[in-house]
Amino acid sequence: MTQPELGKKIAELRKAKGLTQEELVEKCNLSVRTLQRIESGEVTPRSYTIRLILSALDVDIHEVVEHQPEAFSRTGLVFSNWPGQFYRYVFQLFNFKTNAMKKITILAITLSLIIAGVFLMSTDSIAQKAEKAVKAIEIAQNKGNRWMNEGKVDSVLTLYRSDAHVFPLLQGKAEIRQMLQSAVDGGYKMIDFHTISVSVADSIAVQKSENTYELAGVTYRQKGMTEWRLTRGKWLTVNDIMNNY
Repeated sequence: MTQPELGKKIAELRKAKGLTQEELVEKCNLSVRTLQRIESGEVTPRSYTIRLILSALDVDIHEVVEHQPEAFSRTGLVFSNWPGQFYRYVFQLFNFKTNAMKKITILAITLSLIIAGVFLMSTDSIAQKAEKAVKAIEIAQNKGNRWMNEGKVDSVLTLYRSDAHVFPLLQGKAEIRQMLQSAVDGGYKMIDFHTISVSVADSIAVQKSENTYELAGVTYRQKGMTEWRLTRGKWLTVNDIMNNY
């Protein structure tokens, strides 16, 4: 299914579930603007994004593309004998005794399409890995904020690598633990946390954020930059820089 039919279908499914656009994006970790553009048919989402939206709507992707086989049947292709048809087509294509230039052109175009397809698949795969990393980091960050508010310092420490730094002075889990415990003892509470951006490159990610917290009855606003590294399958903090403003 292509746009704009796909966007209309997603909008219908969302409304059937009684969800607003804001409620749906909370379930699938997208921005409202992205969902609006998809539903209006302005953009064609990646397959990963489609699956994410349909999963949030509790809809099987096959239900959305259930009419696709009919479209194929209208082309007149006979699938029952496709191996023989394909073999004969390839044999004729490589028979350069007739229409040599035409067949060379077809082969060149086919090869170009294959290369382009591999490149696009690779690009899509990289984008999907980045989206997965961003989601994992945001989940870990939310857990850390919740654990701090609950005073679970040791749980928060599981989100740091053993060689982590909290600039400008703290190095290693022992010193970070003292800092976290001191904050909890002083009545630390995270009031609001907002991720500005997450940049991902292989096993390294940099998260920019801003937050509002309370300590000793005083409210502070803070900007931060956190370096995460994929370590044994988990995204862990290795460097943390926070500045009040």
